[in-house]
This record gives sequence, C-alpha cells and structure tokens, in this order.
Amino acid sequence: MRCINQAMRAALALLIVLSPAAAAAQSARDTLLRSFEAHGGLDEIEAAGGATFFLDGEFDLGVRLQGQTLESEMTPMRQMIAVDTAGERVAYDLRWRNYYQSEQDLREVHDAQGRILFADKRNETAQWMPYAPVEDDQARFKRILPNFFLADALSHTPESARAETVQREDGPALAVTYQSAAGDPLTLFIDPETYLLSAASAPLDMPLLGASVIQWRWSEYKEQDGLTVPGRFMSFLNGKLLSRADMITTTDVYDRSFAAPRGIETPAAPPPGGGDDFVPYGDRAPEVETIAPGVHMVRNLRPGFHPVFIEFNDFVMAVDAPAGWYEMTQIPPMNWAQGDDADALGEKFLRAIRQTAPGKPVRYLVLTHHHSDHIGGLEPFVRQGATILAGEAAAELARGAVGKTGAPVALDGEADEDDAGILVVRNQRTIQDMSMEVRLIELPGDNPKSEGHLVVYLPDEKLLYSTAFIYPVPESDFPLVESVPLSAWFVEWLDESELEVDSLYNVHGQGRVQPWQLQQLRALAGTEAARLIE
Repeated sequence: MRCINQAMRAALALLIVLSPAAAAAQSARDTLLRSFEAHGGLDEIEAAGGATFFLDGEFDLGVRLQGQTLESEMTPMRQMIAVDTAGERVAYDLRWRNYYQSEQDLREVHDAQGRILFADKRNETAQWMPYAPVEDDQARFKRILPNFFLADALSHTPESARAETVQREDGPALAVTYQSAAGDPLTLFIDPETYLLSAASAPLDMPLLGASVIQWRWSEYKEQDGLTVPGRFMSFLNGKLLSRADMITTTDVYDRSFAAPRGIETPAAPPPGGGDDFVPYGDRAPEVETIAPGVHMVRNLRPGFHPVFIEFNDFVMAVDAPAGWYEMTQIPPMNWAQGDDADALGEKFLRAIRQTAPGKPVRYLVLTHHHSDHIGGLEPFVRQGATILAGEAAAELARGAVGKTGAPVALDGEADEDDAGILVVRNQRTIQDMSMEVRLIELPGDNPKSEGHLVVYLPDEKLLYSTAFIYPVPESDFPLVESVPLSAWFVEWLDESELEVDSLYNVHGQGRVQPWQLQQLRALAGTEAARLIE
C-alpha cells in the first residue's frame, strides 16, 4: 500500500505544475488525487501501522430490515473498524439490535488469507465463516474512512475517466464513478472547493424494493494526526435515513482487535482460499427433507435457512419466499447469499417444489412476516400465479413488491383479495382439501417479533412451523442470549394456545426444535433473562 500511496503523491505533484488551462479540463483521476491529498493521503496511517475508527449513533430498524415499511424506529448502534495496513487485516465490531427485542454484540476479523472469524460476544462463541471470501471484503469496511475510499477509487479509475459537475441538494459536486474489484459501481461526490469527500452512492437490486440506491455522507471534518477526517457519518436507502453516527478516527491499532475477544476460544483456522470453487446458493442443488407426510423442508436454501412447503391433492402451499440479505453497514452492502440476485433463492425454492411435487402448481404462498429475507423472493411465485396469504404488514409490502413498484397500495380493510392476488389473514384462516388441513394463525399484536406474524399449524400431523421465534442451535450454544426474550414469549403463547404440538420447526438454526429446548425455555420464562429489552 505504501508504494501505491507514494505513486499517488507523485502524480499529484505533476498535477500541481499543470498549466491553468490544462487543469481546467480536469480528469477523474485528477479530481481523486486532489481529494486524496486534501484528506491527508495514507502516509500517516501507514506509518502508524493502520487506523481505527469508531461510529457511535443510531440506525432505523425499519429501513435496516429492508422493507422501508411500517414505523421508523431509531435504535442504538456502535461500530469499530480496525485496519492493520502492514498485516492486511480488518476487524469489525458491531453492537446493535438485530430486531427490536434482540441485542447483538459481534466481531468479524478478516485476515490476509481471505478468512473470516466471526465472534458472538454475548454468547461467547467464535467460528470461521463458511463463506467463500469476496474479493474486496476488507475494502467494504475500510471505505467508511474517506482516505481508504479514495485510494481504492484511484486504483480502479482509468486515465480516460472524467469527473462530472453535478448539482446535489447540498450544492454542486464533482462526481466520479468507478467499478470496484468486486464489480460494484460506486460514485463519489467531491466538494469542488475543499475537495473533501461529501457523499457516495451505489445501486442495489433489493429484495422487495427492486432497483434502489444507497447513499453515504460525510461531514463535520476536522484536522487530526496530519489527516482531515469526518466527525459525522450518515447513510440513506432510497432517500430514507438508515443510520447516523458521530465518527472518531485514530491512528492507534491494537493486535487484540484482530482476535476473538478475551474469554472466547478461537477454533483452528481453515486453510486459506476457497473462493474459486464457490457455487452461488441459488445454484446449489436443493436438499429436501420430508418432515411429515406431504410436508417438506428445504434444508439450507441459504446457510441456516430452511423453508417448508406442503402438498395438497392438486396443489402446493409454500411458506415464505426467501431472499438474500444485504449487510447494510458496509460500503457497498454485501449480499450474504453471495453471487445471487434478489430472486435467486425464491427461484431455487420453486425449483425444489417442482422437483418434489411435479405437476402440482404452487397455489398459495404464505408470508409469515414482513422481514425482507422472508418475503423478498416472492416474484417467481407471483409470476407463476400463486396467491399470497399474509398478515396486513407483509401484505402491504407484497403489494409494493409485485412489479417492483415501490409504492404499496393502501389496504382495504373489508376486501378479502385484491387485484394483485393477495389474501389478508386476520386471526386465523384454514386451507384444506381431502388430503391436508393447514391453519394459518395470527399471533397477538404484542408479540415481540413482527406485526401480523403468522404461524403454520397442521392439526392432523400436530406440527407447528413458527419460522423465527426459537433458534434451535446445538446444546453447547443454546439458547442464544439475544433470542431468549423472543423464545420465552413464544413458549408462553404456545402453552396458552392449547394447540396439540408434537413437532415444532423453525426456519433458522437446525430447523427442528427439540423437547429439551422447549423445557429449557419454559424454565427461563418469567426470569430476568427472559425480560424484554427496554
């Protein structure tokens, strides 16, 4: 990196001696070089061995769940990004709420060999991620500091590229667009007077929302350690506030930032590499397990995600329409279902159904709740004529997603079905024929997961599919600390419902909830650990 930085400084020196007429015809690289110098370059950071930057603020949980629906809910978020320039390592700490009753405290360490160590501080566990490395996974965190963002842009901007003057809501800017090592188009907006980076943006193919734009903004710059660094960082999805935070940058780097936190055992690292043989999750052969007569679970449609479908005499009911998940704290966000577009997992789910139940169309698609990783893959089902069954919140999102209009139609409280083929489930609805009976049950409005949440109950099989309340992980990790309030609430509801349940399944974790796990949660109900997060 040092030689790259020195080359940038040399190029800038040549730029300064250009004639005024030549300088007026500014290229994209000229613009980036001036901005890189205005921020202080990377010399000070490299001399110190790296940098650490902290973001302390809040984010909108509704936008982060990628539905842009219901009510905005600003919740706390703290982040730390440590960059070791000599060792080519990046560490990322994140403390936030995964949803409004689930607080997480996590660490990722990306090493020079492309491996990712993931540590869960609250559950005191660590593991190496089973994902193939993304070519620029470290850069997605480093770009939060403009110095690294500009260095990356300079490395991938051709000499022929030009800077365009554009008018933004906060004034004129010089816009430079380049393509990252991973092929993501990124546009930087640079202040034409100070040459400081004011904003950047990227397009995303979002589940539910379709063609979208995510934007980042930097402001409140100050001089520190020979650098000009921002004191404020914000992000927006389709113009709606996603996050805002105060930002502090230091040139201090600590080795302990790049290991599992104290007290957490670090497993042996896997061999480096693995990216060349990676197969996108949407292209992998589905693993279908029959969990009851006519009831099938697709194992690991993406890691730890097991949707079900149910056969009737002449048709099929699918439960949820899985999609990938963008990690919105990165620049640009990375889809956890790597290599897949927004509809790939929905199409894979549909293929698994057709292979298992050939000749039976998917008549119904049940959307259990409104989170986009559960309903973002609905388009392939809609195209083949499935009717959507959903609670009001998920139905509202589904209306906006059909055709990727981005503008949900207001619900008609008296209508049973609208022109988009959406049935709103209130309280309970039964779908049955001579071979199968399925009850869709709406959970109480005070449930801590989502508005209008549906569970799927098969009375003859005494089987309940609850999607996302209990996370059945191995005994050594059960129960996950952040899921205890959610799980305890559900067990209390289940016991009060008087439903006869012999088999309980969840879309996440290992799929089936074991009896001993239910008993352990019953013992926690009413204790301090099971109280909802204030």
